[in-house]
Amino acid sequence: MIVYIYGGVSSGKSEYAEELISKSFENKIYLATMENTGSYAKQRIQKHLKQRADKNFFTVEEPKYLSNVNISCADNILLEDLTNLLSNNIFDENGMKSDSKEITEAIFSDIIELEKRCNSLFIVGNDIFSTKRNQSKELDMFIDCLFSLHQKIIDNANRVVEVIYGLPYDRK
Repeated sequence: MIVYIYGGVSSGKSEYAEELISKSFENKIYLATMENTGSYAKQRIQKHLKQRADKNFFTVEEPKYLSNVNISCADNILLEDLTNLLSNNIFDENGMKSDSKEITEAIFSDIIELEKRCNSLFIVGNDIFSTKRNQSKELDMFIDCLFSLHQKIIDNANRVVEVIYGLPYDRK
């Protein structure tokens, strides 16, 4: 089962996802994809750790390779978040990768394999689709990749929720 929760920056989507999974499941794994580097990342990580401190999540940090995550079929995963996962996979030691289809297919394949290995998968994603286009080819490629992932996940999700100003709206 896949539940996709998305919304704008600071819309409350992460808190909503945490509450949703906490109400329904035990064996909760918070799969953190933000790379733990720099002061901004450390602040965001601390905020999220504090936010879910009493929700009994087991936290696993894996910024790139979902196939590396050790889980069981009884686990319920909160993947936080799709945008960070894409950011971490769109670059390599040579800079930005050039094949957007290859990037999105690899990430989506990992997501589907993860979902097959667990009880349920909750994915948090950002709505950045109102971002102005043609600012740079790199930003356009990133938005294209994120949109492709967004669509693939929506097509495969059992439930889709958009969070706007803290209010959830079922979209599927």
